[in-house]
Amino acid sequence: MSTWHMDDDLAVRYAGGDLPATLAASVEAHLLACEPCRSLLAPQVPSARLDRVWDEIADVVDAPVPGPFERLLVAAGLREHTARLLGAASSLRLPWIAASGVALLFAALASGETTRWGLLTYLTLAPIVPVAGVAVAFGRDGDPAHEIGLAAPYSMFRLMLTRAAAVLGVSAALALVTGLLLAGGAWTSAAWLLPALALTSLTLVLSSRYDPRRCGIGVAAAWVALVAAVNLREPGLALFGAAGQAAFLAVTVVSAVLLVVRRKEFS
Repeated sequence: MSTWHMDDDLAVRYAGGDLPATLAASVEAHLLACEPCRSLLAPQVPSARLDRVWDEIADVVDAPVPGPFERLLVAAGLREHTARLLGAASSLRLPWIAASGVALLFAALASGETTRWGLLTYLTLAPIVPVAGVAVAFGRDGDPAHEIGLAAPYSMFRLMLTRAAAVLGVSAALALVTGLLLAGGAWTSAAWLLPALALTSLTLVLSSRYDPRRCGIGVAAAWVALVAAVNLREPGLALFGAAGQAAFLAVTVVSAVLLVVRRKEFS
């Protein structure tokens, strides 16, 4: 093969696909190591064919591969670009959702204890799950598409709210299911909803100025400290009663107003 080279006729036949399979394979192997023969072949290949082949390769290589959650969002009726922006969040991927479900499952199992600490454990942990999810759903460290999002003609405030709503919806569904199955009543499965909204909205407001992950950690730590302080002497559910729920609603409303006022800070 070192002394053999293609001639013009063979180059034309190879470019046109007219060679037998065995001869075509031999020519291809020779072309890999022979620059003069590649130069002889290049003018024989139609440019339109090269462009078509290259476009097909580029489409396959560059085409994004949607994950299971992204495909589910598209099937639910969301536009493809919106589903892709949501699916990029690490807290909306299967490993995170599975980990959240396991954590809630253990908390719900703990609620079956005869003491009030069991139920209090579930009601304390359930609001933290969406806070953690929202904290890693956007921001420079939590969003793998953060730099692209900054350059895209898409409102960062809208993206943040969309992802937060998606994370909150997924977390709420997980907590409601585990609560209804194991927590022992409809009230206990819903008593954490307003605290979750309050903590999540507070995390979003703080994220307009500080790193979202630090905000999530701070809010979660403050929440656990509050529950521990209220129940230091004797565990009870007063924090989740009517007065407590009204306070959580007030925090949610005030945080929502502050979010609107500070929406430009997210850009």
